[in-house]
Amino acid sequence: MHHIFENIKLRGDKTIWIIVFLLSLFSVMVVYSAAGWVDLTQHIFKLSLGLICMYIVHLIPFKYFSKLGQLGYFTSLVLLILVLLIGVTINGASRWIELAGLRFQPSDVAKLTVILFMARQISINRENLDRFKEFAWYILFPLLIVCVLILPNNFSTSALVFINGIVLMFIGRVKIAFITKVLALSFLVSGVIYAATKYTSFGERVIPRSETWVSRIDSYFVEVDEVDKDYQQMQALVAIQNGGIKGVGPGKSTQRSILPYSESDFIYAIILEEYGLLGGVVAILLYLILLFRAVRISLKVNSIFGSLIVVGLIFSLVFQALINMLVSVEIFPVTGQTLPLISMGGTSIVFTCISIGIVLSVSRNSLMGEYEKS
Repeated sequence: MHHIFENIKLRGDKTIWIIVFLLSLFSVMVVYSAAGWVDLTQHIFKLSLGLICMYIVHLIPFKYFSKLGQLGYFTSLVLLILVLLIGVTINGASRWIELAGLRFQPSDVAKLTVILFMARQISINRENLDRFKEFAWYILFPLLIVCVLILPNNFSTSALVFINGIVLMFIGRVKIAFITKVLALSFLVSGVIYAATKYTSFGERVIPRSETWVSRIDSYFVEVDEVDKDYQQMQALVAIQNGGIKGVGPGKSTQRSILPYSESDFIYAIILEEYGLLGGVVAILLYLILLFRAVRISLKVNSIFGSLIVVGLIFSLVFQALINMLVSVEIFPVTGQTLPLISMGGTSIVFTCISIGIVLSVSRNSLMGEYEKS
């Protein structure tokens, strides 16, 4: 395997390349089973495009992503505003924007660029973050703008971006007291939105999809009859029960045509049905190894910016994977988050691959001894 990487000049952490290859292969197998041949051809095209982007990005010295991340961040703000004004509505949510015949989700751009921008801000202003005013202006405010713009149409993505930002603050050694204040305020705001939507009509008027969030939370935390439970999670549990320990075998899922979004949001349930608990554990281990390698790279590279983006980007990916899995096994309310590198998707696959390409760029530079000071 090592000689293969050398021959086609794949640089950076070889373990990450292997994991990406295995997850991509797993993706093709499961998507074919869940969605069929027509959707598979589209998925393979998008996956191939993502892998090409990853290869190109990993050849770029990571120091350039500081400026590119800054440019991307402000571009993503414009796109998020546009999606609120002229966004394409699908399934009751306006999350897409169409430009020159290309439809994509600006939130995918924002998830990546806000991490790059925050890492840049922390590395450049690390000497000026002892006061809350500077912390709020340089670090917190840029994060909150993105979260607020995503929130009206996608609460789960907004929450994930916020949590990723909090983790990046912690890794960047921002004062724990500051982080605690931000978390306390976020819980308070979430509670106000929940109460305003549940007990008044104000919440629904301000945030159109807030009623959907409340119903999902209530169906998760409140004891309800079987007929009132979330249909997707019920069918996902049936798939998991069918799979057992060893699974029913590749391509033999009976729930793929019954379970909504079996090729995307609930693809982990199909994995558990066809490959059993063993297949599900293997998928988890691959993501955890990815996180472990990211931490190892971050400790090797002599750059605050490089260290922050490696852990921040991979944590974002792995955390989203964990949320997707927890939803499928009914440990977490339905969120609509896909399983990175496995679920069928469009721009999400491409930007996930770009994120990994950036991580590989950092690892390539660290392996070559090209340490860049922020």
